[in-house]
Amino acid sequence: MVHLPRSLHLIGGLAAAALLATALTACSAGTTAEPGAETGQSPSGAATPATLTIYSGQHEAFAQSLADAFTADTGIATQLRAGSDVELVNQIIEEGDNSKADVILTEEPGPIDTLAAAGVLSPVSPPTLAKTVTQYNPGNGLWLAWAARARSVVYNPTMISADKLPAHLLDLADPKWKGTFAYAPSGAFVGTVTYLIDTIGADKTRTWLEGIRDNGENLGKNAAVRDAVEAGQISFGLINHYYWFLKADEVGAENMVSKQHYMGNQDAGALVFPSGAGVLKTSSHQAEAQQFLGWLADADGGQKIVASDSPQYPLGIGVTSTQDLEPLENLDPPVVDSGDFANPENAQQLLVEVGII
Repeated sequence: MVHLPRSLHLIGGLAAAALLATALTACSAGTTAEPGAETGQSPSGAATPATLTIYSGQHEAFAQSLADAFTADTGIATQLRAGSDVELVNQIIEEGDNSKADVILTEEPGPIDTLAAAGVLSPVSPPTLAKTVTQYNPGNGLWLAWAARARSVVYNPTMISADKLPAHLLDLADPKWKGTFAYAPSGAFVGTVTYLIDTIGADKTRTWLEGIRDNGENLGKNAAVRDAVEAGQISFGLINHYYWFLKADEVGAENMVSKQHYMGNQDAGALVFPSGAGVLKTSSHQAEAQQFLGWLADADGGQKIVASDSPQYPLGIGVTSTQDLEPLENLDPPVVDSGDFANPENAQQLLVEVGII
């Protein structure tokens, strides 16, 4: 059995609380597989179509829509296991060579980076990687960036105007902001801390976290931050853009009081975190699993579902969301290799030491 890295234990206590509860769902299979999907033989000697098992940390309904559309387009059956990024990555590592997963989908880059670092992912086909925006794919080529969430500032314009918001994430350590903002130590927040440690060092990052702790309200979850700002309980908050649009989809954007602001200028507060997709080395359906990733990256395949069924950014080249998102090319995030989030233990340790988690 492969032993679980310390980094996964550290991620688990935080991120699992902010992500989905585990659910097990089987989707209906197509009746005819494409020629490449025939990988086994039944007792009678007839070809047996492959069934891809997909472990997904994405919202279950959205992941199921992807799985169903892939089956409809290719005839390859799928079985979905939904849960949090962390618990599914933990399970894959614990299962080792006996893992049931063929494909892993994650919300955040850190967990799939951890799988890549553990050596359990097959390289993604280069033509598949070429279908998506290069800057969000990891340099190691071990997973596909297929959707993304941007860090944003959600604010209540009845309490603060956009031009009065902090220009830089690090500004929030200044006591002038005390009692004005909220945050949540989510997976993306941990990713931000990891980025800060790498760029400004651990000591300066600790000082910033102490300022965040003293000045801001820790509301635990992105949705709680959004709701507090929307209700006028606090002026602004740090979230992933995705959560504002989920609420807007529910109540109507025209009925939302709060608005979103993007820091840009390659500031740490403007990070964009891609969702990942990878193929397990232990999968007995390598060709079909790679076909799924190719379909996921294709403008006429999975990217069409991302663009229409999710407020995430589709990362297929030339694909635009049908929702009213700030254009991805306008966000101006820091330049970072998406494969650099595999070891978040230093960030986690700082968060524990300063009392944020």
